[in-house]
Amino acid sequence: MTYVLLVIHVATAIVFIGGVTVSASVFPRYATAEAAAPYQDGGGHPGALAMHRITKGYGRLAIITPAVGLVLAVMLGRLDDVYILISIALVIVGGWVVVAKIIPTQERMIQDPPTDPDARKKAMFYPGFLNVIWLTVLVLMITKPGGAG
Repeated sequence: MTYVLLVIHVATAIVFIGGVTVSASVFPRYATAEAAAPYQDGGGHPGALAMHRITKGYGRLAIITPAVGLVLAVMLGRLDDVYILISIALVIVGGWVVVAKIIPTQERMIQDPPTDPDARKKAMFYPGFLNVIWLTVLVLMITKPGGAG
């Protein structure tokens, strides 16, 4: 059972968390006024709309990864390991970034594509921060600092 849960944990991390990370990172390219202008009558650039749908949909499904990870940590008696506790905290921060920052920013940009020349760079801040969070969790899961044995 442990191996099944581990496979689910890793696979959902790759598919759902990876999908959210990529879609959130690609979104700003299509959401600025320059890219979205020809599509204003259609509700936004098709690329921006698709990336937003992926961010929201996969963001919901990404909860499977930490849920299964938590079950694994409990089953293996590793819930008191430092790397697990730090990873849990980072996943909570990452989830907050997606729900409270990235998705609302995407919705605003679809409704009113920014004309500021630096809009794309500004819109990349939270996806970039999210990338750093997931990379840190990945490193923690592989290196297991403070892990028991």
